Amino acid sequence: MKKNTLTLIVIVIVLVALVGIAIGTELKGIIVKPDSADTYEEESQIYKALGNYFAQKGEHEEAIIAYEKSLIYTEDQDVRNNLAILYHQTEDYTKAIEHLRILVDLETDNPSYHYDLAVNLVDRFRSSKEQSLQDLLDAIEEYEKAEELEPGYEYAKENIEVLKRILKIE
Repeated sequence: MKKNTLTLIVIVIVLVALVGIAIGTELKGIIVKPDSADTYEEESQIYKALGNYFAQKGEHEEAIIAYEKSLIYTEDQDVRNNLAILYHQTEDYTKAIEHLRILVDLETDNPSYHYDLAVNLVDRFRSSKEQSLQDLLDAIEEYEKAEELEPGYEYAKENIEVLKRILKIE
């Protein structure tokens, strides 16, 4: 009972904050931008919390909307990674790839981002009518980067071998 009450209070606070932001930042169709970096961070965190809430509830579309709004205000690698995961879960591999490419650029030495990018490239190839061989070639490169950064990472080496065998690359 206490947990449900606390959850309800948090939801009400977040909704009140969002309504306040919507009312306070829009004036007769003219959007007034926040006046400080702190305000941007606060608004970003509100949308991130809302995205986390919806993601936890399994409401992917609502979580995606909240996370995308969070990124309007500030860059947040956790939010971007959450978006990549949600887009993968909803089988929108192209958007997942877009976010993962940004993450790879932001943190080039993170094997997880390279590995996840490779997985999404392969999944896009599998699910697309216009199968692009370049997706598989890029996936090999990303798996190789993950393996280089952290030898033995997940199944990167095995995935490289399978893709090379399929593509008849030595």
